[in-house]
Amino acid sequence: MSTLLAYIHGALSCLFVVVFIAGCSTSNEAETEESSSSYNIDDEFEEAKQQVAVEEAYEPNSEDVSEESSSSKVSASIGQSQPLTSESGDMIDVKIDSVEKDMGDGDYYVSENGYYAKVNFTVTNLGNNPFEVTAHQLDFYDGQNMKAELNSRDFYSDTIQPGKSATGVAYFDVKNDTPNYEVYFADASWTGSY
Repeated sequence: MSTLLAYIHGALSCLFVVVFIAGCSTSNEAETEESSSSYNIDDEFEEAKQQVAVEEAYEPNSEDVSEESSSSKVSASIGQSQPLTSESGDMIDVKIDSVEKDMGDGDYYVSENGYYAKVNFTVTNLGNNPFEVTAHQLDFYDGQNMKAELNSRDFYSDTIQPGKSATGVAYFDVKNDTPNYEVYFADASWTGSY
């Protein structure tokens, strides 16, 4: 009986070893097949290169360009007018007529930094309602992109009736003595030099 038990025990042990080895080899073969068939780094790299080439070759047509990018403002030159729409929907036309250096009056109006930039401008009301214009709607930047302070000398504020124009003057205390400058009214800008 003990021989029979030893025989059965040996047979079961051999069977267990065979099942274990078979299971391991099937598992390794499945992993090898799965790793080789599902992902190939060379294929991924080639697909990425082709995608980049397609994106670089793409040229948008007029239907693809958004209104925002096509309506971006470009700086005008001194003397050119630019049509604008105010926040309230009023249509106006603004022109920076001229910019010149002004040394002040030598008495009460004396620039802190050497001179004022005297900005002459014209606003035309193209809308149907009166339009309020003040010198505070203008900004002045010197050639080093420093914003100049608006001076109260001959401060401009006016109401322009529909279809009418008005001219005004704004004085800015310039920070840096540079030949170039930029003037802003709302989102429009004008570039020039003295």
